[in-house]
Amino acid sequence: MKKKVISLLLCAALTLGLLAGCGSSGAADTKQEDQQSEAAPESAGEDATVAEAMGDKLPEKFKIGVVIWSTVDDLGRASAEMLDYASDVLGCEMVYNTNISSPESQITATENLIAADCDAVAICNYSDDILPKIAKICEENEVYFTLIWRSIADPEVKEIVESCPYYLGNTCEDEEKIGYRMGKSLHEKGCKNVAVITMEKGDATADARDRGFEKACEEFGINRISEVRNNTLTAEETTKAVENFIASFPELDGIFVIGGSNTILEGVIQALALHEKTGEVKVACIDFVSGLDKYIEEGSIDAISGGHFVDPLFSYMLMVNKLAGTPLSETCETVNLNFVNLESVEDAVNYYTYVEGDTFPYNEEEIRSMVKYFNPDMTIDKLREIADAYSVDDVVERHGE
Repeated sequence: MKKKVISLLLCAALTLGLLAGCGSSGAADTKQEDQQSEAAPESAGEDATVAEAMGDKLPEKFKIGVVIWSTVDDLGRASAEMLDYASDVLGCEMVYNTNISSPESQITATENLIAADCDAVAICNYSDDILPKIAKICEENEVYFTLIWRSIADPEVKEIVESCPYYLGNTCEDEEKIGYRMGKSLHEKGCKNVAVITMEKGDATADARDRGFEKACEEFGINRISEVRNNTLTAEETTKAVENFIASFPELDGIFVIGGSNTILEGVIQALALHEKTGEVKVACIDFVSGLDKYIEEGSIDAISGGHFVDPLFSYMLMVNKLAGTPLSETCETVNLNFVNLESVEDAVNYYTYVEGDTFPYNEEEIRSMVKYFNPDMTIDKLREIADAYSVDDVVERHGE
């Protein structure tokens, strides 16, 4: 842990000893946009409830960096807004680096965030190959790191990374399972000849989803008639790709979009509408986009799964708890998150009303309750339970009128 955190803990211990558990006042957070506010934190004893500890900021304004592809597409934007909100609540600062056009640039982005004095970094890595280098960089600089939307598939890389004392763990979804589910959904819609739009080989998430889809193809006799692999497709480029599918394969009856938040899904929908193929060519997609209720109602989308924008929040909590001196575990941990499936207009309306709308799926009290500094009863198992419960129904139950 960084020297300033160690000093903080020593001071805290002396304060508790002298004042018998009484709290002391302190400064509060400053957002990345230089907005400032003040708060007076209190120390919570072992018998303190979450409610008694609420209203405070963390003992220090920690700076958290994130290596991510974008903060303006649907998924990236929603995730950044969720992290910004949590940081406002806790008194932290968020910094994002989206200059990651290649695996090598992700390493550079990590170095730049560390140079910007980040206390911890969350990384959405393209592949396992870069992780040993990132682990070495973080250890040399005494900066904690986590992975978001990712697990480590390579056993040798996994062993190297998990042996790093600055690796705190990851949050991930079952990508192979969701790829299989999308293939099965297309089969149930009657599809036999499916084209795929995916990322370039080597992207860990896309490869896992692709493996799941291939299993569904083998099991249900689906023909994978063509594919486009590109990490940076625009809506216009996607429209042209789908038009090529239509012209080259008259038997086309399904399209699987392995990741559609960065305008890819809109390009698919536009191409099918232009050629009067909406509803005739079924569409399955992973990642939500704005306007889903309309797309589902008009039959432009037949199966869609996503809602995993909250994934980084749980890796964030691993970092914040460690930096605050109240780690949830002494070893690296994995938190699993479920995808949300939307099958009706009502599902979409509820999702954008309660989960990804004007409010967040976790409110201020729930954010603080995930931090042991405020909630002494928080454990890694309880954090996992919160993640495992995540769904539209879960959020509606907690926040619905």
